[in-house]
Amino acid sequence: MRKVLCAALALSLLVLGACSAPAPTDNSEKATPETPAAPLPASDVMKDDDPAQTSGSFAFDSAPFQGKLTGCSYAQAGTLLVCADELYLYDTASGTVLAHCPAPAPMRDFGAAPFKDGIVLTVMGDAGAVAYIYDSELKLEETLALEELLSGDPVLDPGCVAASSDGNRLAIAGLSALYLYDRPAGQLTTLLDTAQGIGGSSCMATSLNGAAFTPDDDRVAFFGDGFSAESGDGEDSAPVWGTIGIDGSELELDWLESEGVEEMLRADGRLFFPPAISHVDGSLPWVDAASGAAHRLAFSASDEGGDGIYVSEQGKYVATAELGDVLTVRVYAVDSGELLATETIEVDDSRYVGRVPQVILLDDAQAAIVLLGCGIEEIDTAVATFSFGA
Repeated sequence: MRKVLCAALALSLLVLGACSAPAPTDNSEKATPETPAAPLPASDVMKDDDPAQTSGSFAFDSAPFQGKLTGCSYAQAGTLLVCADELYLYDTASGTVLAHCPAPAPMRDFGAAPFKDGIVLTVMGDAGAVAYIYDSELKLEETLALEELLSGDPVLDPGCVAASSDGNRLAIAGLSALYLYDRPAGQLTTLLDTAQGIGGSSCMATSLNGAAFTPDDDRVAFFGDGFSAESGDGEDSAPVWGTIGIDGSELELDWLESEGVEEMLRADGRLFFPPAISHVDGSLPWVDAASGAAHRLAFSASDEGGDGIYVSEQGKYVATAELGDVLTVRVYAVDSGELLATETIEVDDSRYVGRVPQVILLDDAQAAIVLLGCGIEEIDTAVATFSFGA
């Protein structure tokens, strides 16, 4: 299926301040200001009555967001945290904004870790990583300057911060150690320290770059680099992953059966490990964090995955992007390996298809949102949506 994509939004970012839920519609100050940009064609926005949508209601309309749309993260149960001029909590079932608040600035990169009654937003800025903890109405409850909290141990990626299901604990992967932060007590505990020679039966972890809770919240999964326990650091490093109890007990550490992995994508107890572009082989390794079972999702071509790999919130689906004269997005079912959809998106401006897009996959609605030009200041962000349901 081929569609023509239109630009959606204009630029702006505000400084962090107090957050609030949307005001009533009869208030003189609108909670969701009108965007000055032209709306997308009707074919590019899926509504609740779209006959192609078979698994659940879905809508994504850029009109409520003023300013340039710079990215989205999964929030909770079909909602998204959308960053434009402000932060918006957006319900994709009803197509409405549930809450909004000023956005932290600057936001070079960000990611959200949702929990039952809120969201932890980790922002990579000029001063390093900062975690902003919001309630379900985007009211700011706590701000944590992570490098200060970890006594100078740097946090390299938003995926290095995870929240327990109740939000009372944060797992934080610094470069050299894994930490557990008890929010009610304000207490930080070091679960493992790579400087102490943390290792398993055949490998030793030397640096970390990802953290996630297992579904029961009793253990923390982590990802990083390591060396053979026999040779120490006298050879090239290789990716390792493991789990450890929240009390620091029962460490399990093993090699990841893939080379060139630089990040860990987490989704409801599943950990996905996209390879660096130099190691793309047309597959995606992933593990079940609770059982430790290793799997590999095969794509349709050996060079697929180099232009972006994206995982749905619940880990049921994976998408790949392929750049060229058009953008091609393919969606796969993780459990069966089935290719569910191939969508090509055509644009008049080559800048939109010259840079890796952002793709958001909604499990229950079986719908995808594609954002192009998020990180290019001189052009408006373009938005397209499609269904990959049966």
